[in-house]
Amino acid sequence: MQSNAQLHQEPLFQRDVSSTARLFSFNRSVYMTERVWKDCVELEGINGKKIDELAVLQRLRHVLFMASSALHGRIVDLECEFSIHRVPNDGSAFRPEQTTLKLIADTGELNRPQVIIKHPGE
Repeated sequence: MQSNAQLHQEPLFQRDVSSTARLFSFNRSVYMTERVWKDCVELEGINGKKIDELAVLQRLRHVLFMASSALHGRIVDLECEFSIHRVPNDGSAFRPEQTTLKLIADTGELNRPQVIIKHPGE
């Protein structure tokens, strides 16, 4: 069990999705917060069963395509919001709903370029 202090010290980006992101012309490391992964990529069926990996990959590609489109042509403002449509995992809906995500492109702690995809409030 982790304390609140430990949770706040952990980085928000925990999923490295760089290998798939290269398909969408990202030339830097791409990370996604665990919350975005669970909300927009991970897919659960009835009773919490996992859905096949192909469906999860399709959802990941959708998020990365929309992120790439939002970043395309930007030189100065490397922090932007973009929208995607996803079916929520909480069982509240069966049709896609629009949600907003935030993309931040900067240099990380090791002075390497990176992209972080998160919810606007994170």
